[in-house]
Amino acid sequence: MPPGIDTGKANTARVYDYWLGGSNNFLADQDAARAMLAVDPTLRAAVRENRAFLGRAVRFLAGAGIRQFLEVGIIGAVARKP
Repeated sequence: MPPGIDTGKANTARVYDYWLGGSNNFLADQDAARAMLAVDPTLRAAVRENRAFLGRAVRFLAGAGIRQFLEVGIIGAVARKP
């Protein structure tokens, strides 16, 4: 674990990773994710739909000849599952 990473405090990217079924998350992230799911049970499905849309958009753009993409935000830090 790199110095400065606080695994006892939830992190947005790791919560997102948890919702996507990834393994780059810790108990604090899982607890926060479950607490949010208790308020809105549709969150996990919405996150997965968002990831699916991203995949479709990138494939469409790649098919149209776009060859360079810039990831901004937490997307690069989370699971790469379809």
